[in-house]
Amino acid sequence: MSARPVGSPVARPRVALLVALLATQALGLVALGGCGRKPPRFVPPGADSSLAVMSDSFAVLVGNVLEQWESQDGAGAAPATARLVADDLRRHPDRRLADRARTFLDSCGFSGEVVGSIDIAAMNLFARSDPAGGSWPYLMWRDGEVVRNQPIEGSGMRLLDLAAGTGSASADDAAGPLQVSAIYARASNRGQQPVVIVWRRPPSGKRWTVAQTLGPDSLGGVGVVEFIVQPDGRTGLEARTYRTTTGFDECPTCPHIHRTSRFEWSADGFRRISEEVAPSPYLAFVQFIAALSVNDREQAQRLVSDPVLIDTAEQYEWGRSKGLWRVAPGTEESASEMTFFRGRREAYKVRFASRDGRWTITDFQPTQRSVE
Repeated sequence: MSARPVGSPVARPRVALLVALLATQALGLVALGGCGRKPPRFVPPGADSSLAVMSDSFAVLVGNVLEQWESQDGAGAAPATARLVADDLRRHPDRRLADRARTFLDSCGFSGEVVGSIDIAAMNLFARSDPAGGSWPYLMWRDGEVVRNQPIEGSGMRLLDLAAGTGSASADDAAGPLQVSAIYARASNRGQQPVVIVWRRPPSGKRWTVAQTLGPDSLGGVGVVEFIVQPDGRTGLEARTYRTTTGFDECPTCPHIHRTSRFEWSADGFRRISEEVAPSPYLAFVQFIAALSVNDREQAQRLVSDPVLIDTAEQYEWGRSKGLWRVAPGTEESASEMTFFRGRREAYKVRFASRDGRWTITDFQPTQRSVE
């Protein structure tokens, strides 16, 4: 069961205006798209006014929680918001959990990211006035007719996606443990670092516990991760990421050596089943420099169209450490011609060609450092 990601929150009304609308208009909660319990009906003078009182009380409660968010009291506002969402979900058993939670948060003026599907969802709550100041993630799920919620790991990161799966049968539990996994993103000076967390609980349990965490070391550094459907119909994981290369100065938008890793999801969590390095001109150049630095002429020869280029590179002392290499700004990932800088003075224009899915160096020559 794969989840659907959510876009950024829309602009929301001011707290005072929202409270006034909710408290004074009998049909206001319906117009706001579901920020309330049951739609109130018109109550004539002298009749039972419990529904109107309930609506007014709920409006005040929502307003108080919004004021907590505005005052940067996320630690107190987050659990209160989760309780409001859970209460609303219990009153709408026919709605998809993620869709209803998203509608409720938006219509009431709360800020958050919501991902999930029919019977399970994850929310990442944060203050509208300071979305980068911290976040409080929660898991919401239906357990029969009961809607449960609990805080989960992943605070301070963006919530990108959610998927659920079941483990294999075990001796203690014929149905096997239930599993749910979320993809987060942590900001870094190099770009987005994905983090995947897996939780597990027995079918009769009421709490989820962390079963596995995959960070940059497991997923490959900076890049993107997504859930995929494997040929057997089960949910898997695919990561396309990169790490900085030793001896090279790489900016976030520069070419990189990208690796694609795939994971299968079993009762024990995610397990890597394959890893591929994407061929590119940049990869060929990095490998060529690495071969020269260890005097591996055999490997260097595989990366050039003419062995004479190895002798020329040795004359330029490409195998010696004389400063970091970096590609010229604006160079495209698959460019067949790249300009590389080394240290503060040197610059070389390098040409590449692709054959049978493999890139080789066909020519290079010194050039002026007119572009930085």
